[in-house]
Amino acid sequence: MFDGIFAWLSEIDGKLSVFVVPLNPPQTGLDWSTIFSGVVGGLATLFAAFSVFWLGNRSEQKKREDEDLKAAAANALSGYFKLAKWCNLIANINLQINKSYQAANEHGLSSSEAFAIVGPSAGVFTEPELLNASEFSFLLTKENFEIVTDVGLVEDRAINLHRLFQQYSALHIELQLWLDAIPGFNRKLDGPIAKDQIPDDYQDRFDYRAAQLNQIIGGIVEALEEDMPFSTKTTQKFILAAHERYKPYFPKIDFG
Repeated sequence: MFDGIFAWLSEIDGKLSVFVVPLNPPQTGLDWSTIFSGVVGGLATLFAAFSVFWLGNRSEQKKREDEDLKAAAANALSGYFKLAKWCNLIANINLQINKSYQAANEHGLSSSEAFAIVGPSAGVFTEPELLNASEFSFLLTKENFEIVTDVGLVEDRAINLHRLFQQYSALHIELQLWLDAIPGFNRKLDGPIAKDQIPDDYQDRFDYRAAQLNQIIGGIVEALEEDMPFSTKTTQKFILAAHERYKPYFPKIDFG
């Protein structure tokens, strides 16, 4: 039996050819060039995307910061306009008194009685609004905090002067009405100064009223000598501080 099998194998051995196909040896390492290229490309894409996002976010942030700066500058500018009005109130009272003395000098007149030269208010002086916190909050720093106090003083002094001048005007008008009601009272106008002839029975009361008026107007004049330059200087400080904080949205103004 085995002899037959071997004989059959011998017969087909000459008819068949055996081919040996070589196999690629298994790779033992990674293709780092491909991996590196992929990583670099991915990082470049990620960096580009991040750059676009960062630039866009930065642009939006800058836009918001500019809008906030403009709004804060507008508040500071509103505060400046109010402070300037308080200064103008002081200046208008000073101008009223100066014009009275100027008119007397032009007519060559003089008087030891200030109330005889300075009459009551020729018009109505109005008080502006007080500055609110948002209009001077930029001053709440170590360098500028003193200006906050000065701004409050300008407002307080202007209010005080205004109320005093209102009181002076009311008392001055009251005096004139009282004089007109006195029997035997005679008045002679000499330019802007009235020369009154007071009956003896009323002289003491007249002197008292005149002294009261002189005291009030004297206090006003004395206060103006300090309040005029102080209010101007404080307003200029306010302007410079606001300009440094909010430029170019707050102009540099020369306040005089």
